[in-house]
Amino acid sequence: MGDPVSPGRVPPDRLTVARLALRTQRLLSASLGHDLYSTPAWDMLLDLYIREDLGPMSLTSLSGASPAPSRTSLRMIDRLVRGGLLIRTHDLDDGRRINVALSRAATGLLDQLFDAMGAILTPP
Repeated sequence: MGDPVSPGRVPPDRLTVARLALRTQRLLSASLGHDLYSTPAWDMLLDLYIREDLGPMSLTSLSGASPAPSRTSLRMIDRLVRGGLLIRTHDLDDGRRINVALSRAATGLLDQLFDAMGAILTPP
């Protein structure tokens, strides 16, 4: 799926819906308990989408975006990379660090999702 999406502003309507989705996710997890309700991939995709204007995120920071154990988060990141939703790159400033960004495909899918969710939330 190519290069990471260049950092840029997410349209406010999508960003508002994405933030609502993240808050809803955290409320459900807190209410039901992380052991009963945890979706690490969704947590990480939301975090990357909301922070997209900041550019790629370190692998360590992204794995902390989910309440799942670090090992579970890292496995999920690997699956998202293999699925073409995330792109992993070496940090040019720090060779020890790995950065992760949404692929263009993931951004497009999330844009469509948040547009559809926004349409549901918008009165006719």
